[in-house]
Amino acid sequence: GLAIGQTMAQGFGNAAAPASQVQAAPAQPAEDPIQLLEKLGGLLAKGILTQQEFDAKKAELLSRIK
Repeated sequence: GLAIGQTMAQGFGNAAAPASQVQAAPAQPAEDPIQLLEKLGGLLAKGILTQQEFDAKKAELLSRIK
């Protein structure tokens, strides 16, 4: 019974490890700029984005392609 308690205590101790010791989740791959432009175009067509917002984001995305 004592061994079970010690094992559980060790498990709880690992759960409280500092963030520097916890492995970060792998980064998500960057989405294709062309696909993002298509999505933004849809938002523009629906009136969710203004033409100025769309143009600014479009310029940013196109600069990534070059």
